[in-house]
Amino acid sequence: MPEEAPAPLRIAVIGFDHWYAAIPFARRVAADPAARLVALVDRDPARTAHVAHLTGCTRTSTDPATVLSDPEVDAIACFTSVDQNPELCVAAARAGKHIVSVKPLALTLADADRVVAEVERAGIVFVPSESRHTSPLALRLRELLDSGRLGEPRAGTFAMDSGLPSAWPGSTEGPGWWADPARTAGGAWIDHAVYQIDRVQALFRSPVAHVTGTVGNLVHPGLPVEDYGHAVFTLESGAVVTVEDTWIAPPGTSSTRALVVGSEGAVQYSTATGTLGFAPKGGEWAFSRLPDDTFDTLDVLLAAVREGTAPRSTVRTARQTLATCLAFYAAVRG
Repeated sequence: MPEEAPAPLRIAVIGFDHWYAAIPFARRVAADPAARLVALVDRDPARTAHVAHLTGCTRTSTDPATVLSDPEVDAIACFTSVDQNPELCVAAARAGKHIVSVKPLALTLADADRVVAEVERAGIVFVPSESRHTSPLALRLRELLDSGRLGEPRAGTFAMDSGLPSAWPGSTEGPGWWADPARTAGGAWIDHAVYQIDRVQALFRSPVAHVTGTVGNLVHPGLPVEDYGHAVFTLESGAVVTVEDTWIAPPGTSSTRALVVGSEGAVQYSTATGTLGFAPKGGEWAFSRLPDDTFDTLDVLLAAVREGTAPRSTVRTARQTLATCLAFYAAVRG
């Protein structure tokens, strides 16, 4: 007889502050037969009603405890503002629920350490939302590295420019919590640097030895957090990596670009041109269509829970990403 398919993983989404990630994630869960979206939780009922309309989920609440204590919920995806995330992750881990976490996982290393301890004590799966290891682009980059065609990574440049984030789709209220120093560890730089640092850790496989850089408010002088940040990391391997992230692009636009130079070749990609290029040592650049760099958090969660495939980024990776970000801010703020 054929094996019976496993029951869908029952997932609740808590918080829609980071709606850029939360809404697509909720829609992915609702559309995936291997998962079931069982609840939507947010302090604002209008936001849960909006997402319920998009996903067909009928259970909504303003109280996270209703899903954290529910044995019919297997996993939670937390997309609150960063200041609220540690307590929710700790409560979820103590309840034995798997976690997809907003990025970064905490404001401080002390709070991050609490999450690490509870996740590891519970033995549950923790997927940082800043990690992308199974997207077509991530797989292509890893293939170039693992095949030896890049050689030893010597230098890297990673950058993203966008306009100010919106507090909610279609909102004209400004960036909301993203620009509140009490709710986030920084502004434009950390907003997207977390994705790039996670990728740097995967590609360069060497800890940071030294960091310097600068932050500023180039376009939005009244903003209480930076709209521009540029970090220079020297790794223990001797490689040098720069990470630049901004909110200074024209409203509604964004672009991402990267260059990795190795001892045997180089690779670059750009969302503005939609291309990926590779040049072997002593050769010419050859360009092809840029592979998708889609969020893979649901796929990684399902593979870990149902098949035992360990995520390439874990709660300790998320903790290290936060530590790197905080080290940058400490360096530039004195």
